[in-house]
Amino acid sequence: MQQIPMENLPGIELLTKEHFENVLQQALNQVFNGKGNERHGHGLTLDQQPWKIISDNVGTGFVVGQAIKKMLELKTFVPKTNDPQEVQAAYAAWKREALGAIVYITMAIMYKDFEINKL
Repeated sequence: MQQIPMENLPGIELLTKEHFENVLQQALNQVFNGKGNERHGHGLTLDQQPWKIISDNVGTGFVVGQAIKKMLELKTFVPKTNDPQEVQAAYAAWKREALGAIVYITMAIMYKDFEINKL
């Protein structure tokens, strides 16, 4: 099996608590510094963003649905060849979607916390 460069994992032993924490940190970075911020942030706080407004109207079904959609899309990120660049590109796309699924599930948890605590 071909090794994938782990630029986000310098010096981290894989499949450990530290690795787990690193993956969650990458999801956090995606929200506040990456794709999530670029597409949805626009200087808005989390409670002003579309996910929250939609959840106010339809509940957690939206964010859970988004997580499911991202998880279903994971199977589409398969390299067509064993070319290292193609393998790396497919892995990077797969990982972005997987992190996005983590983010949406986290938003579902956050929204449920919000619902329960506003009662």
